Amino acid sequence: MLLDTGSFGDAPWWVFLMMPLMMLGMGLMMWLMMRMMMGMGGHAASHEPADAPPKPASENASEEELASLRREVEALRSRLAALEVESTPHGRGDEPSASPHEGGAPASGKGEAP
Repeated sequence: MLLDTGSFGDAPWWVFLMMPLMMLGMGLMMWLMMRMMMGMGGHAASHEPADAPPKPASENASEEELASLRREVEALRSRLAALEVESTPHGRGDEPSASPHEGGAPASGKGEAP
């Protein structure tokens, strides 16, 4: 009659037998998931092939790539400077000469808070 009283009064009797089994099952699932996330020991810890190229070769390639990217940035900066020189107004005093990113007045007042 203990099962008919208290907060578990509506639960059937087999719930109390299934609860330990469910807890063991959840513990087993958590153990398996943690084992998979940790790489399942030492044999699957590294996903790189054994005959991977040595690191210095990749570092040299990255240095060359970095130098190439720096040259591209310098070329783009020079093109941007040339475009800014072409877009500045010449001879008229009524147009602002500062661009919006330099702190001058924006070209249109749309979308900005007062």
